[in-house]
Amino acid sequence: MKRTRLLGRGPAGLPVLLALVAAGTASPVGFAAHALPVPVVQTCTGFQSETFTPGLNSTLRQVAGEGNGELTSCLPFGDSLPASGRVTSTMSGEMSCSGGARTRTTTITWDDGGSSTLEESGGVESPVGGGRAAVFKGEIRSGRFAGATTITTRTLSPLPKPQCATEVGLTEASGPLAVEITRLL
Repeated sequence: MKRTRLLGRGPAGLPVLLALVAAGTASPVGFAAHALPVPVVQTCTGFQSETFTPGLNSTLRQVAGEGNGELTSCLPFGDSLPASGRVTSTMSGEMSCSGGARTRTTTITWDDGGSSTLEESGGVESPVGGGRAAVFKGEIRSGRFAGATTITTRTLSPLPKPQCATEVGLTEASGPLAVEITRLL
């Protein structure tokens, strides 16, 4: 029997392959499925408190910060996926109450004792529909999910705080936190 190599393998090539097999001019042995990596997304939500030194005000200036929080709900969760975690982070960059850019290192200690260390960068964004958020994009550098990409969003107050108008500035802030982890299987 003569084997024919099909171009355009996949769903579009299946009817052609079946017709050739039925006619006896091709064999299904040479028609192997090529699996593509499947992205798996896990989203965790919770709350984070942050401190800034010096405080954030209306002027862009070099600021360092620390954050602590909890991820109380991670979906999906299951055999190999955690359901919750504790978050600690350090950050630095040119920041103000209204914007700027920063880099941050975050460690998530998962409920099963494992951990992930994220390296991210980002700043304040104003999504469509109003509101403001600090959005960071990066990668998990070590631990569970190493190599996965991340998007971390910390929802901010829609209006500047009164402390932003002072030289001392806003030294503490807290709010909802979401971490999205995308990895390929």
